[in-house]
Amino acid sequence: MPPLAASQLPSEVWVHVFRLLSKSDKLRIRSCCKYFKRLVDHWSLWRNETVVLKKLCAYSPEFWTILRRRKTSSVVVRSASFKDWKQLRRCLPTLATIVIEDGFVKEINEILNGFPDLRSLSIRRCRFTRAYDRMTTPLQLTHFTVCEVCAQRSEIVNVVTTFSNLTSLSYHMQRFPTPKDTFHDILTHLPHLKHLSLRMGRMFGTLPDDYLCPGKQRESSEDRPQMGPALTSLEILDYTDPTLSQNAFVGLASLRSLAVFYNACVVDNYEDRRQATWLTSLPGLTSLSIIDGPDVQKYGDSVPGSLTSLTLRVKVETVDLQTLATRVPDLTYLHLEPRGYSNSYGNIIRTIPKLFPKLRTLKIRHQWVPESDLVSLQQLQHLERLEILDSPSQPSPLLLDVIQRLQTMTCHRIQVVHSPPTPNVLTCDCAQL
Repeated sequence: MPPLAASQLPSEVWVHVFRLLSKSDKLRIRSCCKYFKRLVDHWSLWRNETVVLKKLCAYSPEFWTILRRRKTSSVVVRSASFKDWKQLRRCLPTLATIVIEDGFVKEINEILNGFPDLRSLSIRRCRFTRAYDRMTTPLQLTHFTVCEVCAQRSEIVNVVTTFSNLTSLSYHMQRFPTPKDTFHDILTHLPHLKHLSLRMGRMFGTLPDDYLCPGKQRESSEDRPQMGPALTSLEILDYTDPTLSQNAFVGLASLRSLAVFYNACVVDNYEDRRQATWLTSLPGLTSLSIIDGPDVQKYGDSVPGSLTSLTLRVKVETVDLQTLATRVPDLTYLHLEPRGYSNSYGNIIRTIPKLFPKLRTLKIRHQWVPESDLVSLQQLQHLERLEILDSPSQPSPLLLDVIQRLQTMTCHRIQVVHSPPTPNVLTCDCAQL
């Protein structure tokens, strides 16, 4: 039977096949013929694709036609001029996500007017002489990131508080903490906020107990809610006080996810032996991440038993994990990266199957871990995904052999990821794990 011509198969079949390919493979297939070129540009194959745009004036009309055919809704715009923004509004007016990097503009509304479908906006490493005036059409943003923007604090606060429908805010602005009253004013203008990522910076002393939430109820008014938002997710970046106050999270009972990224230089020189009890006020917490923070032994006894996800990039020993195991018996996700050299890391890995038998996802490093200890992870009966965090782009034959043995012993139940993750251009570098 002679081979079928490409056009003899239904286009839906080809689109389904192309959906299984990587981006580079789709681009190679696209260059084969006009028929495949048209099929590969089907919008469903590029649904989650983000396009990075530089020198917009250099792109051809065909380029913009391709993006419209793919229904591109997410772009990163670098060093664009006012003329470039006019072209972008004309060519892709239906954008839902825009990241602005390394730019200089007079006013934000000069570049954002004309994108009625915009829901997510990130402004990173930009400079504004006037951050905000007045939008011709108010934006209905739900996600907003402002990171290392050179502008007056009052201008930035004015921008943030204008977007009253925000559910996610990343405020990575200062080398020093935002004044408490200013921060509370931001929160009380964002009643729908669920996720907050806040860069703290160097502090003099400790945070006030009521810094992270407005605290006491204020007198109600028509335009100002009584309390701050009911946050469910909180990130604290560049934190310099190793012992958070016991009352730091009182008032945030709705919190389900907490990540604290410490300033490692400050923590390394910290010698206070007091036990930290700041987690005791978060009984409903399900996800906890401690990055470059103090030893686990300082707060392990206060970790809430509701945790199902735990990330630790700190000094940790086997006895610390034993304490945690009694506290969090239902842990299903563990990301473990002990800071510095640890000659007991192999022992730690070997004990994981006994301490956390319900794990479904495990992220570890393989350096300093004997081959037998890595293979012992096959005892995790529920494990579905294992990520090797320190594997180079070309893993050693020894590591590949260990992975093959592990998969064989588990009948390929475990997906082993050993290649470095692809950077997410939509996310700023401040809180990369």
